[in-house]
Amino acid sequence: PKGQSLLLRSLLLLKKDSSLHAVGTLNSPRGLPPGPFPASARGRPKRERPEEQECHLQSMLVRIKDLGLGYNSEETILFKYCTGSCSMVRTNHDLTLSVLLQKSEISALGDPCCRPTRYENVAFLDDSNQWHEVEKLSASSCGCVG
Repeated sequence: PKGQSLLLRSLLLLKKDSSLHAVGTLNSPRGLPPGPFPASARGRPKRERPEEQECHLQSMLVRIKDLGLGYNSEETILFKYCTGSCSMVRTNHDLTLSVLLQKSEISALGDPCCRPTRYENVAFLDDSNQWHEVEKLSASSCGCVG
């Protein structure tokens, strides 16, 4: 499968590259999966800053033991998450909610936020040579929810 081959390729590249930060991001964009690299390092024109971008999928390499889930493993995974802003869409539903809020028929609602709409399971080998699969660990698509 595509996701597993990308993970294996990332792991092989990571073994060659010793520039892994403690949080798992890479200093060098040499053919690695999309990550938090400056636009100029990727050879693309400068884009708007991430906090100004619409909701989208972002990824970074993270060591399993740095996930905070209690697993002891030096393996590294490509962790995908959602980031960006969500503009308020004016649908008939939103217009009706606005009127009901003004009339105090319903309590206040929160703004839409950028969240995963689908997830991927992630499998890895721990330091005791046991396989683990963590369900819904990494995002596979994002959307504005709420």
